[in-house]
Amino acid sequence: MRREVLRADPAGAEARHQERVRERKLLSYPQDDGMALFGAVLPAQRAAVMEQVVEAYAVGYGDDGRTLDQKRADALYDLVVGQGQGQGGVGVGGAAAVVQVTVPLDVLMGLNDGPGELKGYGPIAASQVREVAFAAGSVWRRLLVQPENGLLVKVDPLTYRPTADTVRHVVARDQYCAFPSCRMPARRCDLDHVRPFDHDRPERGGPTTPSNLQPLCRRHHRLKTHHPGWRVVRNPRSGAAVWTAPTGHRYVNRPPVRCE
Repeated sequence: MRREVLRADPAGAEARHQERVRERKLLSYPQDDGMALFGAVLPAQRAAVMEQVVEAYAVGYGDDGRTLDQKRADALYDLVVGQGQGQGGVGVGGAAAVVQVTVPLDVLMGLNDGPGELKGYGPIAASQVREVAFAAGSVWRRLLVQPENGLLVKVDPLTYRPTADTVRHVVARDQYCAFPSCRMPARRCDLDHVRPFDHDRPERGGPTTPSNLQPLCRRHHRLKTHHPGWRVVRNPRSGAAVWTAPTGHRYVNRPPVRCE
């Protein structure tokens, strides 16, 4: 049927193909047991070339006990990471591959086998955490937490724009847009002041501190700012954000990270 459509209307088929080419994208979906599906939607001829390159690379591993499917999956990773990184994990052109994992120190050091938190995925096993942490070129950043609930805490200056450290802090803590049910990754969101920042007298309220910041995607940031019916307050101890809708309904959004 596809062949007949191409034959009957080649110009239309080409136009539709070019439209789909403009929609090409990467896909990454979390799966159970610490696994994920990774791939891309791209022109079929490119996918065919990639498949042959991966196949040839996989065959080159030789007879080492892995199945062919296992070798293919490993070959894709080795090709992407090996070509995209130089010494010390620095990508081509100086761009670093950033994989963020939040983990308690005792788990990191092997004293506990509790889970860590992989940004964009969720909880992962201790062995996976250590593989990321101890890979060549890994950088560790210490974040202070409240011992009773694991909430990240830090004090930052009373300036409107958050420091890079504050941005990392809030993104690591919340991981997603703070609006209930929104799954936009925090790294692609705006950082919104829960209590509005006072540009004239910053010391009067609305400080640029993690406890008063939350990631909001552009759509929900505009909703909070311009729609008079929406209100939000954040509990400084638990980190839970309580949203009140124009109808009076209340929704609670809690940060996913707990470093217990």
